[in-house]
Amino acid sequence: MKKQFRSQKNPNTGDISPLPLSDKPKKRRKILIGALAALLLAPVISFGAAVGIYAIWARGVKLDKSALPVSASLPAFYDADGNKLSYKQDSYISADEITEDLRNAFVAVEDKRFYSHKGYDPVRMAGAALGNLKAGGIREGASTITQQLVKNTQLTHERTLKRKLTEIALAAKLEKEYSKDDILSMYLSVIYFGNGAYGVKQACRKFFAKDVDELTLSQCACLAGIVRNPAGYSPKNKPENCVKRRNLVLKLMREQGYIDDKSYEEAAAEQLEIASNVIDESALYGNYLEKAAQEVCEALGITRAQLDGSGYRIHIALDSDLQQKLCALSGQCISAEDVNSAAVVLDSEGFMVGYSSNLPYEVSRQAGSVLKPLAVYAPALNERMISLATPITDEKVNYGGYSPANFGDKYYGDTTIKQAIARSMNSVSVKVLDYLGVDCCAEYLARFGINISDEDKNYALALGATSNGTSPLDIAAAYGAFSRGGMYQGCKFVKAVIDGDRYIYDSKTGDLNGQNCQRAVSPATASLISVALKETVTSGTAKTLSALPFEVAAKTGTAQREDGGNSDGWCASYNDGYTVVVWHGSDGKLEERGGGLPTMHALKIWQLLASRAPMPSKLTLSEEITQVRIDNYSAAKCKHAVAATDNTPDKYVSVEYFDVATIPTSSDSLFENVPAPQLSVDMLNDMVRLCFSCLPIYKYTLTRRDLLGESVIFECDGYDGAKIVYDAPVTFGGKVTYTLTCSSGDVKADCKKILFVDPPFASGQNAT
Repeated sequence: MKKQFRSQKNPNTGDISPLPLSDKPKKRRKILIGALAALLLAPVISFGAAVGIYAIWARGVKLDKSALPVSASLPAFYDADGNKLSYKQDSYISADEITEDLRNAFVAVEDKRFYSHKGYDPVRMAGAALGNLKAGGIREGASTITQQLVKNTQLTHERTLKRKLTEIALAAKLEKEYSKDDILSMYLSVIYFGNGAYGVKQACRKFFAKDVDELTLSQCACLAGIVRNPAGYSPKNKPENCVKRRNLVLKLMREQGYIDDKSYEEAAAEQLEIASNVIDESALYGNYLEKAAQEVCEALGITRAQLDGSGYRIHIALDSDLQQKLCALSGQCISAEDVNSAAVVLDSEGFMVGYSSNLPYEVSRQAGSVLKPLAVYAPALNERMISLATPITDEKVNYGGYSPANFGDKYYGDTTIKQAIARSMNSVSVKVLDYLGVDCCAEYLARFGINISDEDKNYALALGATSNGTSPLDIAAAYGAFSRGGMYQGCKFVKAVIDGDRYIYDSKTGDLNGQNCQRAVSPATASLISVALKETVTSGTAKTLSALPFEVAAKTGTAQREDGGNSDGWCASYNDGYTVVVWHGSDGKLEERGGGLPTMHALKIWQLLASRAPMPSKLTLSEEITQVRIDNYSAAKCKHAVAATDNTPDKYVSVEYFDVATIPTSSDSLFENVPAPQLSVDMLNDMVRLCFSCLPIYKYTLTRRDLLGESVIFECDGYDGAKIVYDAPVTFGGKVTYTLTCSSGDVKADCKKILFVDPPFASGQNAT
């Protein structure tokens, strides 16, 4: 094939030389290759630029060394009498205290390249990214032990890109400042193991009742397996999951060369034995000091690690003598070994003077009927939708398939709100909630410091059912509001915090936990609830407390499981000096009810308190309420409270307290406004038949006027129902007048009927 050429002039010689026409495609290829190279290099250049920018930004990220756990100076706690408590919150573990098995277990499962990376693990990050990409979402993280330490001491737990980048930057700085062993010891000092245990030392005590150096290989693996999901792998609550997770840790240890086959098999075969109701040095004060420590951290904006290294002197409200006796009582007042209990004692200022529990953490359980005054009755009274004397019918109800039964399926018929509270009538509580509206109930619960979810906004709330339950501390704070005239104050544990010679908090000048008193309900409403709950003690479900020689207000509650057995029993009580809340509960079948052993437990606590100092004999009631004589008969007929009059018979009168703004009148009293009786007259078989209806509250008099004059032919008093009277007047073809008089005291109403009789009667007799 003949080659084609094109001409080009040589700029040096002027000669024209031929060039191949195929050079043009070569140039294009060079341009294309250059473009592709630039395209491929762009991400690399961009990534390099991003890394450079990140490196510059990361230099400005500050590591807060004061937030890291160190063995420096633990805080000291002092009780209300100034005595230093024997228990101390010792969660720091030094590098020398970490056993080889414990170290290897955590490294194997949490961060196998811990001793080779520089705070973050690019290999693990890439693997996690690929796994998440395949899963189509976030399924696994890539945090190293160093990053987890940073997350627990330096950052919040929000899930954002900026927080993750900050975490990586801080982890890199941490690795430059501290050795690997020191980082591991700090990590093991702060990590959460569930059940209220922070740090591996606490976890050892709570789960195994051991010190760290006493742990077996199997127990080390168990602890290492928990931290990924403390609730899901809890040795107390999910033992089967815990064992599976432990064995996975042991398998990883074998694969990574930390243990041999024999050690693996022996450790995997070891029975999981968890200590129950561990009695150690923290048993007496542990829960109290845990809450006090949380309160200080929240108020001062510091981490738990900072507090543990602060050296603060913390003065708390705890009465140590009372605390010891509360703990002793708790063991005496439960019915079986598998029943747990908690007892809370608040003083009049809202300070926690005693808090005992046989569980190592704060419980949250179904509150049952103790929630009724908070969720239903106090809101309805405060909104002036009801009064204590409001008549209501206790009966079986059904709201869209929701039909709660009273205890024993017993119903009381016509009753009042006060009686419904005292006897804990479920149907009445649901009726009031339906009238009030569930959103209003939820709003008032929040005022009492109890927050519920949207799924809890249903009729079951009237019986105290919530998805997350309620703690004895929350119930105590809420009931304390009634004793303070409707002012809510969260439970307070701490009175003062001293740093060196300087008070950084003093309860006399500030509110540590930021929960300043806020009004939950009016003083009138609080006093009306107190009146109703006094009735619960004198004649209701808390009658056991009537043995006390002074007044207390109380409410009991019982929660049931789906199988019909009980799960929780409560008694919440208070007077002007203290609020006492007792909870008994079990995950098995509980034989107790709130009005039984929990109330007896509360009685013993009140007797203990009374033995230490005189108790006020009466509950203080607000001047915003007053007593009113109530006409119960008229109220039942009119469906609202009616004031009694002078004509109201004593047997229908009761005395009730009312908000002064809602005092009832006597305008609807049936004794003040006697209705005109209805009388029908006709002839039947040569006799006059007279028909009328009687109400038991009136006296009825039937008179006849005929040729012989006027005479009473019938009288009745207290009769309820229809009445028929037969009469034979003397008329001889004339007329006869019948008069039916209905009277109450001096108030009368008449009904007259005139009858022309033919043929005449002469007997003058009548028959009923």
